[in-house]
Amino acid sequence: MNHVSRVLQTESANIACESKVWAVVVTHDPKPDFEQNVRALIPQVKRVIIVDNQSSPAIQQFIARVASAYNSEIIWSQQNLGIASALNTGVELALAGDACQWILMLDQDSRVPPDFVANMFNAYESCSFKDKVALIGANYQLAFRPLRTTGPGEDALIFREVKTLMTSGTLAKRSVFADCGTFDESFFMDYVDHEFCFRVRCHGLRIIQANNAILQHRLGSPTLHRILGRHFVTANYSSNRRYHQARNRLVFYRRYFCTDPFWVVSDVFKWFREILKMIMVERDRKMKLACIARGVWDGVSVSKWSDWQNDANAPPPGSAAARKNQ
Repeated sequence: MNHVSRVLQTESANIACESKVWAVVVTHDPKPDFEQNVRALIPQVKRVIIVDNQSSPAIQQFIARVASAYNSEIIWSQQNLGIASALNTGVELALAGDACQWILMLDQDSRVPPDFVANMFNAYESCSFKDKVALIGANYQLAFRPLRTTGPGEDALIFREVKTLMTSGTLAKRSVFADCGTFDESFFMDYVDHEFCFRVRCHGLRIIQANNAILQHRLGSPTLHRILGRHFVTANYSSNRRYHQARNRLVFYRRYFCTDPFWVVSDVFKWFREILKMIMVERDRKMKLACIARGVWDGVSVSKWSDWQNDANAPPPGSAAARKNQ
């Protein structure tokens, strides 16, 4: 009886918490499975806000139909100012009233299972330091990659404490934005999540990952390869994306190296491995390397964060889009 009572109490607590969750979904020319992703999300949150980053007119009609079918609100951006700007726009609307106490942030291609939000709150309620928890993250099911499982000593398969999370699938407590600010729009895309997580931790708050809240997510256009008997996955990011990754990494490293040098050094080695895989198997390697080099140069040479915000939407120098604008 005691066990049943505890289960019922947990379910009641989850329902109460879910009624205070609003979701912010950022879109840019989503694929048809976007409707299925919204359909899976609707029963688990109080309200869905879609922020569209200048999709094509035909795709905007599709997004409008989905929003109408599932009683979701849409914010149409007049230009693509990046993921950080879109998230901030949605967060601002969600926080305009007192009803929203948690914000779930999702990419257009992320799909939640039926018990996703409930498992988030189960992890939160089982945490002995939950008053300090600002962000709850998902456990990601990525293409060609095994699902991350808990290791020795981790808390009963419920959660683990982490340093950073991906933005998609992260549940943020309302107060974190008042305490730590919003997402840094100068980053445009990539490392928006890492920068925000580091800033949260610098304010003395903590971040956990809910091991049972499994999110289907895709990084780039992943492909599986085998060389010398070893399998590996590469994301096949565009040259534009490679440029922003390089530029943002360097700014992030400069800003937070003294905060956590071991994390930064580890990420540098991860970056070198990504570049090596790109060189071995991806297309347009020369263009991507040129964009990475220019991104490194811009990341090192930029002196003011506002300089980044002014040109964040510009295509990387040397790309086809940049040559077209010349």
